[in-house]
Amino acid sequence: MDLSSLSRWKITSSGGSHAAYSRAWELALLQNFHLLSPLKDDVNKMMKFNLARLLDEPAGSKMSFDIDEAQQRLAEDLRVDFVRGTVEFTRSNRGIFGKGQLHSQIQLECARCLETFSQPLDFHLEAQFGLPPIKPQEGTTFPIGVNGILDLTEALREQILLDLPMRPLCRPDCRGLCIECGKDLNEGFCDCVEETTDTRLAGLRELLRNGD
Repeated sequence: MDLSSLSRWKITSSGGSHAAYSRAWELALLQNFHLLSPLKDDVNKMMKFNLARLLDEPAGSKMSFDIDEAQQRLAEDLRVDFVRGTVEFTRSNRGIFGKGQLHSQIQLECARCLETFSQPLDFHLEAQFGLPPIKPQEGTTFPIGVNGILDLTEALREQILLDLPMRPLCRPDCRGLCIECGKDLNEGFCDCVEETTDTRLAGLRELLRNGD
């Protein structure tokens, strides 16, 4: 996140509201506390947040972020074209509760024609983040680092995987590939001769044509 995002940061508690407006104060936060600054690693660039300040606040305090990030690698085998939306973190007795409404896009392979296409994703994210040590049975709770760093990557990855279609199609009426020559039938019919088929097997042939 760039410096402009700091002006949108706000923390609220039962004692009132404290908003960051001063540019000098923003720079001091960035330099001394690394507040809201992303941590770079081999998997992602912008999905980690320093919430150490929020952890010092009473339960019910909140911090919210606008996210508008380019391509993100959430795992070795999962890359999204972008992540946009808003996330809100709330201090709770158990740690931090995060929720957000996010929009993303991922490249998938069509199950019928095998062409790569862009699949939009709109999803609601909710996740509980706990302070270490987290017990093994608390599988639904994601860890917060000892330095107050909250990594949204794994929670985001799990939600995206849940929202992916089981049989991705580039379009609902995709015609698939010819089972004889392999031509993409979305580009037009091929020259293969339709064999006479037992009508009792017509349904099976259609399933093979569509790749279902």
